[in-house]
Amino acid sequence: MSQTTDPIPPPPAPAEPAEPPRRRGGLIALAIGVAVVLLAGVAVFALTRSDSAEAQPLALAFDQGQSRTYEIDQTMDAEIASDVFGSRSVSMDISQVVTWEVTSVDEEGVATIEVTVSEMSGSVDGQTIPADIASVPAIEIEIAPDGRVLSAGGLALGGAGMTQGFGFPGMGQLTPILPDDGEEVAVGDTWEKDFSQDFPFGEGTIEFSATSTYERDEEVNGRSAAVIVTDLSVPLDLTLSFADLIETLDPALTGATGSGELDAFADASIDYGGEGAFTQTSFVDLEAKELLRMHSEGTFDIAMEFSGVPGLGSAGAVSFAGTFTQDLELRP
Repeated sequence: MSQTTDPIPPPPAPAEPAEPPRRRGGLIALAIGVAVVLLAGVAVFALTRSDSAEAQPLALAFDQGQSRTYEIDQTMDAEIASDVFGSRSVSMDISQVVTWEVTSVDEEGVATIEVTVSEMSGSVDGQTIPADIASVPAIEIEIAPDGRVLSAGGLALGGAGMTQGFGFPGMGQLTPILPDDGEEVAVGDTWEKDFSQDFPFGEGTIEFSATSTYERDEEVNGRSAAVIVTDLSVPLDLTLSFADLIETLDPALTGATGSGELDAFADASIDYGGEGAFTQTSFVDLEAKELLRMHSEGTFDIAMEFSGVPGLGSAGAVSFAGTFTQDLELRP
């Protein structure tokens, strides 16, 4: 995926005699930018299906060609720190209008959905984001009938173009985590589920552990909705291969970073560790089979260890920790 600006432009590193300062600083900035660009969120939505007002099966239903548009607001307050650059605060406050269209549904009910942005406003680190949404490419995501986001599309951890390169991996899981297909639940019932999300540019997967409760029924804008509360934890144990990333996304990365020096990263990698946790409250119109509203908030503490990145040497450790919120509402 492409994006128009380097999401976290760090101050230039001190020069080394063996390498011109401008080139070294540019390569390090590119490495840090790619690392944090991968930590991003994207709005993902699905429909629900049920047959009665009491105990009932909760599962997502998808039809090819189906389309919905939502408004989503995302905020983040965090700090990024390293031995090379010191520490600095990072903030984000973005509003978007996001439309998804179901492009296909397989025999197991897993839907492939194209997500596009039609409006965007807000700021990153106090600077107004570009208004040109033409630079925000569509992405594809995959959602299972029980609400698991199996693939968040694009840059795997979320879709950097939609959050200007910031976010936590779990931000891509905006659909409620529901019971296994066909299992009936009623108000007060709780279920647990562990699942993985694909990470195509190296080794490992994004792991989720979720506990969901059908908490109550509530009216939302005159419509009766089931309220589902999900607590999720997301431990990270991933290795990003720059070679795999460059092979797949060379044009997108060049546009996102503004640099053509990607060959210098052929042997580079980043190990991701740490964890995140967040609580998601979803309001689902069971009769109309659609998500009406969602609110989530959580914390993250991510460690990134660089290897083979020009100019970083053995001091390539970066921490990224903070809080985030997301709010989503169906647009009439």
